[in-house]
Amino acid sequence: MSRVLAIADLHEPVCRKHYLQFCKDLYEEWSCNKVIFIGDVVDWSAISFHQNNPEAPGPKDEYGLAKKSIQKWYKAFPKATILVGNHDCRPQRLAESVNIPAGFIKEYPDLWGTPNWKWEFSTVIDNVFYCHGHGKGGGLTPAFNLAKCMGMSVVMGHFHSVAGIMYQASTVSRVFGMNLGWGGDDAAYAFAYAKEQAKRGLLGAGIILEGKQAFYEIMPISKGERYYDQRQVKRQKS
Repeated sequence: MSRVLAIADLHEPVCRKHYLQFCKDLYEEWSCNKVIFIGDVVDWSAISFHQNNPEAPGPKDEYGLAKKSIQKWYKAFPKATILVGNHDCRPQRLAESVNIPAGFIKEYPDLWGTPNWKWEFSTVIDNVFYCHGHGKGGGLTPAFNLAKCMGMSVVMGHFHSVAGIMYQASTVSRVFGMNLGWGGDDAAYAFAYAKEQAKRGLLGAGIILEGKQAFYEIMPISKGERYYDQRQVKRQKS
């Protein structure tokens, strides 16, 4: 019986404090036996196609910080499937833009020191389709929209401010769409561009049992809750 832990976008090295422990706890509490990282495990702010943040580290330093963080996840979950997100493939996309062949770029396991991680763009487990979600539409229920289109259940990341599950049933089948939110830290330099947005990212992860039942676990981060980190977010004065 598959008991899948679906981990949201990490955006290392700017993942939210305690998100790793939260995922480790879920793995044990739900007796999971499979792990899916839904994509954007790294941020690559330094080689973005958008304007760089002057507070951000350069490419070499960001790579060192991200790899150190990824190794903590690899130690916690040595066997996992990682779905490639739009941030993960920024080096490849940048190389293509200047006519550098793919063979000149390190493969993901070599780049991050994760020989036992399986890197894919999508995967299917128990008739549930898992993907990062870039290029898959949007709206208030992007995973559910894709599930209706494909006729099968879908688990998706990418959309940070959308999280939760929606079901649809017919006389012969039942499908769901699960959006995972994310695991990043919206106070980090990499997300300064979004500091005035009204919607914030939702922190959580998913549990999928035999492809039939899905549960979304919100990460409890409020004061007095299990993963409260007592951080201070700087807000612009009016």
